[in-house]
Amino acid sequence: MKGFLERLQWKMAAWLEGRYGADNLSSVLTMLGLALILIALFTGFDLVWAFGMGVLLLSAFRTFSRNIPRREAENEAWLNLVSKPKATLSLAQKAWANRATTRYFKCKGCGQVLSVPKGKGTLRITCPKCGTQTQRKS
Repeated sequence: MKGFLERLQWKMAAWLEGRYGADNLSSVLTMLGLALILIALFTGFDLVWAFGMGVLLLSAFRTFSRNIPRREAENEAWLNLVSKPKATLSLAQKAWANRATTRYFKCKGCGQVLSVPKGKGTLRITCPKCGTQTQRKS
């Protein structure tokens, strides 16, 4: 039995050689497809189930594709699309965690997020990115 499993492992590795594999977009598509199928199971909507299966098939197609430059470009476009909302959410979480000790605001010149300690009165702050000086109450 051990020899069979080892041969199977080598055959699978040889078949997957030169294929794109899983990436961030494929993972999101897989999770979305599974979520849609679960929703379809509980609600009984066949159209949602079909759409979920389509999303899963798209994820599998991307994973086993040999057109690696095209799949990389798709993943890069996806990462660019979600990078700004992800950064905004991360900053909001950081601001909420440090709300008692730190105040955050954006530079008027370049949009860089700056932080100052709370309770220090009115401060003159110089942006490290563009050098714009502003006075803000902490």
